[in-house]
Amino acid sequence: MSALLLHVTAVERLAAQVSTVAPEFSKALGEDLEYARFGAALPELPALGGWAHGVGSWFGGGERPRFARRLLEHAPVGFGLKAAELVANGALVGTEAGLAFVAGYFTQLCVRRSLEPLVATVMPRARKPNESDGAFRARLEWSWSLSLLQELHGTTMVGTPAVRTKLLVRKEAGPWGIGRGFYELIRVSSQEALGEAPQKADVDSWMRGLYLAALALGSPLGRLKLLGSAIEGQQELFRGPGVDVWRAVEDGLTHTREVLTVLGGLIRRGSFSARSRGKVLAVCPEAGAPRAA
Repeated sequence: MSALLLHVTAVERLAAQVSTVAPEFSKALGEDLEYARFGAALPELPALGGWAHGVGSWFGGGERPRFARRLLEHAPVGFGLKAAELVANGALVGTEAGLAFVAGYFTQLCVRRSLEPLVATVMPRARKPNESDGAFRARLEWSWSLSLLQELHGTTMVGTPAVRTKLLVRKEAGPWGIGRGFYELIRVSSQEALGEAPQKADVDSWMRGLYLAALALGSPLGRLKLLGSAIEGQQELFRGPGVDVWRAVEDGLTHTREVLTVLGGLIRRGSFSARSRGKVLAVCPEAGAPRAA
């Protein structure tokens, strides 16, 4: 949950400047923002599934669930490319909803990568003694999420019903699971890119966990979490010596637009050959691979 509000806010920033986005995605972002939030939220959702993960996510820290680790570390770009190919071919979900999902997914990926150097910058001076990397990252990402919301809206929204709208990832609010089409989109993309895929029951539990988390954040429990998770020097960790999270998010969105422009070309041509996919990988390589100059 720590970075969830940050990533859905980033995709809302992208949608607010829809004229700067490749035409294949601009209409989708305008009409189906909920599914763009879904794509942006996806790597965070496994931490909300089940009682143990949900409680751990609420309090921060702990190891990421297996699917989240695989998605973030193994082949995140390959997953997005396969999802885009399926959507472009008219498979599984409506085209606009699917394109919105893909745009949101690449938004979180690009913003996450843009923020990563700042984690390394901040960690030596802000991590508590004996605090694990995971627990520190959770605190830091939560702090960044709050500061970004405060910067944009003049309030964090946490503890008020308004925050629930940011976590709406379907057209209908409610404690239901995911539709069969979107599940198959995730399953097929995961199977090809990661060599494994979550079960539908797993994804349904993530969605129910997100619904419950949204209810809690929009209630007095959210205010308690807000008070209990304050981090010393929060503003300096957002914008201070060697750290500018706002600029990093904006840089991530600039990279997102670049990736979506190249991806839009593949969609227009209907080509997802190895050579065509390589054009996306040149501007957004898999983890550890150098980005083309």
